[in-house]
Amino acid sequence: MVGNLVKCSVLVFLLLTALPVFAAQKDTFIVARVIDGDTCVLENGERVRYLGINAPEEGDPYFEEATEANYNMVASKEVRLEPQDPARDTQDRLLAYVFVSNIFVNEELVRQGYAHVQRPPRAEYRDRLLEAQKTAWQEALGIWARAAGRNVAIAEIHPDPEGKDRENLCDEYIVIENREDAPLDLTGWTVSDEANHRYLFPNFTLKAKAAVTLRTCSGRNTESEIFWGSRGPIWNNDGDTIFMRDSEGQLALSLIY
Repeated sequence: MVGNLVKCSVLVFLLLTALPVFAAQKDTFIVARVIDGDTCVLENGERVRYLGINAPEEGDPYFEEATEANYNMVASKEVRLEPQDPARDTQDRLLAYVFVSNIFVNEELVRQGYAHVQRPPRAEYRDRLLEAQKTAWQEALGIWARAAGRNVAIAEIHPDPEGKDRENLCDEYIVIENREDAPLDLTGWTVSDEANHRYLFPNFTLKAKAAVTLRTCSGRNTESEIFWGSRGPIWNNDGDTIFMRDSEGQLALSLIY
């Protein structure tokens, strides 16, 4: 009797360990529901969060448009996920690139201006996603609509100061450049990173064809230098994303380094 129980226990254990965490042996899945611009639910109940992109959250500008664009592409459609055995995020969602036939959904949402690229995209899709974002920005589509006519750029990034970062915050900086022939009023604009550290511009106008250095440390603002006033580092040495938003919260720039 004991021997049989042991054999049964071993058999149950082997069967359980043979079950996959996710049914990766399937090539395609049907989308049952769309949650927002970068999340859907499969018929098996699994939620999928699209890798490498980030769409507006509820309450943000273009949330409804991004959700509708995602719905039109994937709702009730057969989708393929990459990788076939996706990892999960802290909300237990599958993290995947999503394809409907030959349509790369993540890329298409970015190209239409309903999502921006989120670090770190996988190497094989990085260039495609960044090129799609560049196109949406140039054509002022969706979330980039307010970026039209505002040729503002990050001319230099210096995230790794000499010595210990925390002890030399003034040597951590980014350089913001106005490439237009007219001055740009940055009052009320914000600069932020992936961790949502946020700098709010004071009453400040960046002259035409001029640049200003935003240093992480404290100091006295001038026409060429402004100071975050942070007590710790902002920009990750191993990579981060720089976001600039105008006074109404609309994206003007998103740069991955």
